[in-house]
Amino acid sequence: MKKLSILILAIGLFSLFSCKKDETKVVLTYFTPAQVLTPSTGSSYILKKVNKDSLLFTYTWSNAKYNLTDVIKPTYTVEMDTAGGTFSKPTVITTTKDLSFSMTVGAMNKIILSIFMGEGDSLATFQFRVRASLADNNPATNNASEVITLNITPYSDIVIVSPIYILGDATEALWDNTKALEMTHIGDAGQFAIVAHLLANKQIKFIGDLGQWTPMWGLGEIGTPDSGLLKYRPIGDPNDPPIIPSPAIEGDYRVMADTANLKYEVTLTSAQLFLVGNATTAGWTPANGIPFTKVSPGIFTITTTLTAGGMKFLETTTGWAPQWGTDLTGTGNFGPLIYRPTESVTDPPEIPSPGAGTFTISVNLATKEYKIAAK
Repeated sequence: MKKLSILILAIGLFSLFSCKKDETKVVLTYFTPAQVLTPSTGSSYILKKVNKDSLLFTYTWSNAKYNLTDVIKPTYTVEMDTAGGTFSKPTVITTTKDLSFSMTVGAMNKIILSIFMGEGDSLATFQFRVRASLADNNPATNNASEVITLNITPYSDIVIVSPIYILGDATEALWDNTKALEMTHIGDAGQFAIVAHLLANKQIKFIGDLGQWTPMWGLGEIGTPDSGLLKYRPIGDPNDPPIIPSPAIEGDYRVMADTANLKYEVTLTSAQLFLVGNATTAGWTPANGIPFTKVSPGIFTITTTLTAGGMKFLETTTGWAPQWGTDLTGTGNFGPLIYRPTESVTDPPEIPSPGAGTFTISVNLATKEYKIAAK
């Protein structure tokens, strides 16, 4: 009986100390938030396109400190919002375990124009803060720095280019030149692109004005359904250039027409996309890929929860190619898409997540760009 009593007492003491220890692990009674060190609040910047690749400033901040020993290193998220905003849906500049992040003039300009819909050459005021966290799923470990404000004047980056159009019996417009499909100018002089559904073994051409047959671009001296040279028919020229043949397989194709260098490319592209990555609920398992919604040929969107980490877009749930990643300029807000057609091609870098929360990811395969916005 004496031995039994001692055993019961020992178990009780062990349970008591275990409970106290567990409580210590989950209760945070004190922490010191990170503080932004640079840039200084109230600073003003006038952005110039000629300096787009130059350093604008470097965000630096102090360590966030917690009342626990041997904790993991905090994750820091630099957030941006308009003046007077509440950071309810902030734009994430970066997520890192470092204590600094450098921003170029061009990157900041693109954020202001593309995310905040700012106007070139117009002064705007923005708020910034640094949020620290030990775990995305534990709000008790989240803390934010004081807010700093910066006055920034972006440069205008809009280039007005007259569009061109695609038509032909391979397209939904057929040969009706009043219904030809508008192509998007993709940055380089004379280059236009569209993702369109093409019928097999039909024809296409390009025109410069709706309702008119000139100017026109057709098949040049060399060409296949995949690529070739263009022949230009200027206004007033009575001679029609030959038609460009469409591919032998019906599907969604990215069509690029270079009117400056007179060449074209037609590439089969994604009819569906799936989201994977350690920033997603699918993880890095293709079979668990989360399907995007196809809005139109080449345009996809998905609204989902993300955490810190990376992601990619797959065309299939049975393998790692074809897939879309990004390059070193890609951010958690937007960036270029890099295509991996087969598994024999090197993997492109992961698309970085903007952090924890609910986000809408938009994909445009004509311009080969993605955007990520807080929902």
